[in-house]
Amino acid sequence: MKIENKYRCPYCGFTYRTEPGRSLFTHVLAHQDANVAVHAVILVCPHMDCGKAEVFVDAGSFPAALRGKAESELQGIRYDLPGAYFKGRLLPPFGGKPELRAADVPEAIYRDYDEACRLLPVSAGACVTMARRCAQKMIRAKFRLKPGKFQNEIKTLGTLSPPVRQEIIDALDSIRKAGRFRALPEDEIRVVSDVSPEAAEQAISIIEILMSDWFLAPAEHDDRLVALQLILNKKQ
Repeated sequence: MKIENKYRCPYCGFTYRTEPGRSLFTHVLAHQDANVAVHAVILVCPHMDCGKAEVFVDAGSFPAALRGKAESELQGIRYDLPGAYFKGRLLPPFGGKPELRAADVPEAIYRDYDEACRLLPVSAGACVTMARRCAQKMIRAKFRLKPGKFQNEIKTLGTLSPPVRQEIIDALDSIRKAGRFRALPEDEIRVVSDVSPEAAEQAISIIEILMSDWFLAPAEHDDRLVALQLILNKKQ
């Protein structure tokens, strides 16, 4: 699995350099005769107020280039296992952000978002399917759209006053396309394509941005206006 040299902690948002032995730790368990290996990567946020860990696991065939090496020689190596049987994040248990669970986010929307996050390490396809459903519920709740085909609902966003920004429309449409092959009946399927874990992560990230922008930011702005109004009243 590829870990970038610069990494952003999913818990606190702190960006740091991944340094082996300090913030990045790897370990390999292998059975060469059975041609099976498990590669674990642990990232520990170095921020003093965080210090939480992420755990990634890659399980697959034992790399031919490493055959015959002692177990101690396998440690600290970054590589992708060929013929991976499983690749995913174990910690956090899901990629969701607990701070998004607020009274201002409709419960049905948060449930779909939470389920999409939990499905990410299990099935990227199932993850984007749930993200698709979540996105559709979000635009209906935010813009009070009459339920219909998701594609038409997205197009409607460009005709609103003021219109939704094109980059948001394009992002929503990308989620629609990625998740539709599992969301539509079989007789409506024309092309079935695989969904990568990276694409599923991007779909969740889009959901998180829009959820925060559409449901949480307005409430935060209202709270700030009330606080400023109280301060202003005291000074009059």
